[in-house]
Amino acid sequence: MSSLTGEITIGWDRVRSVSGEHAEAASEYMDVADKAWRATSRLERGDIAAAEPLLEELFADYAGRQGPTASAVCGGLLRCRLERGAHTLAVGAWLAWLHTRDDGTPAAPGSESSTAFSPTTDDETGLAPELPPIWLSLPAVRVFGQTPLNADRFGDRAAELAELYQHAALLESGQQQPMPRLESSDPGVRMVWEIVAARSPIETERLTGRRAIEKRLKSEPIGWTDAWLRTALGRSLLREADAEQQRRGVIELLRVRVEHERDAPYLAGLALAEAAVTMRSLGDDAAASLLRRELLDTFPGHPASTWEPVSRWAAASRRLPHEPDIQPHRLTHRRTPDTSAVARPESEQSRSPHG
Repeated sequence: MSSLTGEITIGWDRVRSVSGEHAEAASEYMDVADKAWRATSRLERGDIAAAEPLLEELFADYAGRQGPTASAVCGGLLRCRLERGAHTLAVGAWLAWLHTRDDGTPAAPGSESSTAFSPTTDDETGLAPELPPIWLSLPAVRVFGQTPLNADRFGDRAAELAELYQHAALLESGQQQPMPRLESSDPGVRMVWEIVAARSPIETERLTGRRAIEKRLKSEPIGWTDAWLRTALGRSLLREADAEQQRRGVIELLRVRVEHERDAPYLAGLALAEAAVTMRSLGDDAAASLLRRELLDTFPGHPASTWEPVSRWAAASRRLPHEPDIQPHRLTHRRTPDTSAVARPESEQSRSPHG
């Protein structure tokens, strides 16, 4: 509510009808109001499949706009895409939703109380915990890296984030481009830059990103932040030629699997896949096969199972029923306490993060 005029702004998804002197002017928006109300109502009852087509149609008109209607549309579509695991597609909806939050227009009290169209994001950074800038080389990721997002219309912050997310995708496709310049002081942009830089094939960039991540980890973050940073650290170490560094990377990734299976299942599954492939490249086929089996058993349907180094692992697949027991010390670095990384806790279904 505006303290000067006493006016409030509500989205069309909350308008059933308009009467009085503004009825005629409002009539041209009633189709939008009906469509937005039906979409958000379906989201409220968890009917993602029915809500998404309506939101896709509205998004074509409201992406790049600001205000409560745009927020409901972009936030609702973001939720739909995350729910069905279409993370490459979710990036555009997320950036559009961030743009709606930069408006500053007062919203009606309670207008955003429903979680139906309010995706989970971090208040300080605006980052979406379910949408890390961490990809595998999958077909959808390769397409995403080459597809213009036109994020300039969402503002400078969104444009920088879009460039970084796409740069991360291109790195996994084997392209060796220098990192985008870091000019922003935005905390979300800086964190994403560090995570992407830590994966760079260019040593100076990789070390810069890794040192920044290690500094952040000293503050002992929890939840999704720890999962993002520790996955980034582990994958950064896998870039090194030294086998001992790679083993350190595997240990970091196994910590993600053990500690974040429930709050970051995508990263936990990805970590298992990367650890398995690395152990195989280091010549420890038994440990590698055990980790691969754990990925397939604990995270059925995870996109990492379709990642080429895993999906074409035919020889290991034939060995699975006859693998010997693996002692935990074979997977544990001497500086890291035994985390029993190979003991699988009660599993949860993992959502696929790629469109």
